Amino acid sequence: MFDFISSWFVSKLVTSPGKDTTRLRTDNGQTGFFERREFRVSEELDIPSGTSLVYRFESPVNFILWEQVLECDANLLKFEAIVGGTEGGTFTPVPIWGKNRMTEQPEYTGQVAISKGGTVAGGQVVEVLRIQAAGATAQRSSVGMSVGSERGLPAGVYHLKLSAIGGDVTGTFALVWEERP
Repeated sequence: MFDFISSWFVSKLVTSPGKDTTRLRTDNGQTGFFERREFRVSEELDIPSGTSLVYRFESPVNFILWEQVLECDANLLKFEAIVGGTEGGTFTPVPIWGKNRMTEQPEYTGQVAISKGGTVAGGQVVEVLRIQAAGATAQRSSVGMSVGSERGLPAGVYHLKLSAIGGDVTGTFALVWEERP
């Protein structure tokens, strides 16, 4: 019995057991990735001058925000993360994608819901970022910003407000998070 248990245990700790290429197995990624608890959203932006686009991020579970990426092709984009506040208007769902889609049967079903299009007034601004496209005569350069230091956040509703300042803004917006039920 012991030989069966020990050989099974060893087979879980090494790669290619019994071969000359046997190595100690290590996990070089996040457990959440392999458990399919990491998700992402990626959107193109087209925000008219003087207006804002609001995303509503609702999570019934704690989560880790791994990355926020903003890219601006023209003018100035202001990003605000807001807790609380009063919603208005209509929000429409945004597609959410799993980061690990290697199998057709996910072991975990995501719980976060993201929608966009409404408004938010008031609340507590907990993060502000500004990004401005480089401007030179007859040239346009995209400028990107990635905020990648992870943050553990509690379940709740967060509003992400992107505002076009000084002209129409085009660009991209992406989020990556891991749910921690």
